Amino acid sequence: MKKLFTAALVIGCVSAANAQFFEEGAKFLHVGVGIGSPYAYSGSKMGVPPVHASFEAAVSDKIGVGALVGYTSSKWDQNYFGLGASKYKYTWNFSYLIIGARGAYHFVDNDKWDAYAGLMLGYNIASAKFDTDDPSYDKTFFVEPKVGGVAFGAFAGARYGFSQSSAVFAELGYNISWVSVGYCAKF
Repeated sequence: MKKLFTAALVIGCVSAANAQFFEEGAKFLHVGVGIGSPYAYSGSKMGVPPVHASFEAAVSDKIGVGALVGYTSSKWDQNYFGLGASKYKYTWNFSYLIIGARGAYHFVDNDKWDAYAGLMLGYNIASAKFDTDDPSYDKTFFVEPKVGGVAFGAFAGARYGFSQSSAVFAELGYNISWVSVGYCAKF
């Protein structure tokens, strides 16, 4: 019985090792939503949660390259009391559009699971807008900051394939969000 179990285990491992979800020539399209973002201003409220789409092409059985497009926005507002009983609102609106190239190394792969880690380098198209209803505030003396620039990220993730063309994924890291989950199509 012990020999039969050992033989079945070896055959199962060999067949799982031969069937790969991530294989050279495969292409993947991810669509996901994130939780938390390194781009959200401290103390701000999330406007649009981090959403993203990414594409990856397997250039070998271990290496994938592709691109990511992601967007998120947040709002910071504060009420201040002026002279008398007047109450004024000061608001900052932030938005971030990230466009980047990604590369990943796939270190665990079988017919259902694919685990990977990688880096992203891109550009952050960002905006910061200020507004207030305070009539004593002179907006002509206020200059909104220039924001945006080079964006970088590091991530680790896993995909679980329901079939050879459909999967779910989860990623952690410094990216458009701290944690992302979503759907993956393989073609």
